[in-house]
Amino acid sequence: MAVKFINKTDTLETFRSTFNEMCADDFGDIANLSGAISATDLVGAMNETISIATSTAGWTISDQTSTTQIIGGGDTLTVLGTANQIQSVVSPQDTITFSFPNDVTIPNSLTALGTTNKFGTFEIVGNTIKSTDTNLLTCLDTFRASEYETGNGLLSIDESSSIPRFTSSATGKALTFDAVPTFSGDVLFEGATDNGFETTVTVVDPTQDRTITIPNITGTVITTGDTGTITSTMIAPGTLTGGDIADDSIGESKIADDAVGQDQLKSVVTLQILNSSGGVLKTLYGAGA
Repeated sequence: MAVKFINKTDTLETFRSTFNEMCADDFGDIANLSGAISATDLVGAMNETISIATSTAGWTISDQTSTTQIIGGGDTLTVLGTANQIQSVVSPQDTITFSFPNDVTIPNSLTALGTTNKFGTFEIVGNTIKSTDTNLLTCLDTFRASEYETGNGLLSIDESSSIPRFTSSATGKALTFDAVPTFSGDVLFEGATDNGFETTVTVVDPTQDRTITIPNITGTVITTGDTGTITSTMIAPGTLTGGDIADDSIGESKIADDAVGQDQLKSVVTLQILNSSGGVLKTLYGAGA
């Protein structure tokens, strides 16, 4: 195919004959165009040719956004990994391998849909967390939960209420400390029902070690706020002395024979001090013979 020129001084007949030769010899007869190409112009035919060549000698890549890129003969596809997330290795023949590095960084949330997920010797099965090589899990930071429960459910610790609760479902509901518990503040008792009122046991800050002994007997603890709680059976014989009784506090009825006892007072003798008019100034009660 030779290069043809048309000079500006050439006649129209020269232009016609030259153009016809180009169409016949250089462009070819469009009737001989392959049926695989449907375009009727040169640009459209070239685009179709590229598409056909790509489908046979090349290929197209696409991503999740439907963005596509044609990879033709002689082109190079470069696959890059992201640091600490994924890595790629190309090896013969025509192989590319994707893998995770030893230290993986996940910038956003990770959702694991499997029923069992293992991280080394740490395993999560459903809602159970356990170690696969020991019976002990060690947490080096503060571990916080709304409620704690032992493996057999006999003891639970609930901090969701206003007062943290130790609850035991064991028979007798006994809570045993294998050490001497030390309380740095008040001890509160809720009672049988959670009615919003508590009994607080507190101590004055001790200046030395003190000991309060609870006796080995069933009874009620007496406080200074009690009224009418102490009974005569709680007072040992010979305990009260004259110094324990207020002056002029014992009347005749309190030293009667039936009140004190026959072995203490046989009878009551009354001594009265009168004034000059016969009025009683003072009455004295004493034991008779």
